[in-house]
Amino acid sequence: MPSMNPAATGNPGKSPAGHGGPRSGSADLFDPARADGQPDYIIVYSKDGNIRYVNPAFSRTMGYSPDQMIGTPFLSYVPEALRAEAAAGMTERQDTREGPLFEMALTSANGNFRSVIVKGRPIRFGSDPATLLFLIDITRRKTLEDELMARADELQRISAAFRQANRKLTLLTTITRHDINNQLTVLKGYLELLAPLQADQKLVGYCAKAEEAAERIAAMIRFTREYEEIGTSVPLWHDARALVDAALSQAPVGDVLVRNDILAGMEIFADPLVEKVLYNLMDNAVRYGTTITTIRFSAQEKDGTLMLVCEDDGTGVLPDEKERIFERGFGKNTGLGLALSREILDITGITIRENGEPGKGARFEMMVPPGAWRAR
Repeated sequence: MPSMNPAATGNPGKSPAGHGGPRSGSADLFDPARADGQPDYIIVYSKDGNIRYVNPAFSRTMGYSPDQMIGTPFLSYVPEALRAEAAAGMTERQDTREGPLFEMALTSANGNFRSVIVKGRPIRFGSDPATLLFLIDITRRKTLEDELMARADELQRISAAFRQANRKLTLLTTITRHDINNQLTVLKGYLELLAPLQADQKLVGYCAKAEEAAERIAAMIRFTREYEEIGTSVPLWHDARALVDAALSQAPVGDVLVRNDILAGMEIFADPLVEKVLYNLMDNAVRYGTTITTIRFSAQEKDGTLMLVCEDDGTGVLPDEKERIFERGFGKNTGLGLALSREILDITGITIRENGEPGKGARFEMMVPPGAWRAR
């Protein structure tokens, strides 16, 4: 570090500039001895813009010795395209006690850019008016911000590509589903034509099996149409009591009494298709409950988890079928309803299980994790 003008040295017990140091006119007197040990970058430049002082932290980061920097224009370290903006900021700090913070880019000896936040004020360097700059290095933060922006842009491109691929896949699925349905209609038509011609009982059985297989194919096609809707909409907060009422208005429950004991204001975060889940539970209860007279919905909290319950007084579910009923293709019909329901609930982490007592009724428990439910 080259020696400084002795007149530039103020009270060594004070801070570098303007924090209790001696005054000379309207500006503080600069103290290089205090500035040398500061970790942040400190620069002093004169009215003509040439550097009068740099502290070791700044010269070391920039890749120069202090002797190389002193006497050079401060703006020479600013990228040329940004010099006009930087010059305006410097002028403001010469004319005011303390201008607002602003951001600046600097070019180091190896050509790398450094991003800094600048705070400055007028001082006196010896007997001369000058400007003091404090620079806070934010290069790492800017690098991370740029990386995050680049990743965000990449994610947007990937997301757009997925949406485009999904649209094409949906179109292909729709066309394929339409063609399969047309062929099923033809198949069922020929089976109906065969019915009056069936003298052989074996042939009658074969045709019945063929009709059953055709109906299962039709059910699977209906499932694909419903399944492709899962996850296409953003999950929302739903009032659980209102969901039950909405599903009940569509469910074919007949004379079965449906009790909704869920308190108003109890909300769950779920896919918009959650109403279909409740509809399916009521439909299954009526369809398979045999002796059913009542379906009851309730909710209770335990250890931060909300348990939504749909229970009935029908025949219940056999022990070895409690998990299998959620498999696609299991059951007296197709088993698609409960398989679909589990997928819909799982989008927001909700699980479902059957926990009833065989012979006394089915009991479906939907476990809503903490953060996915709230009471309003």
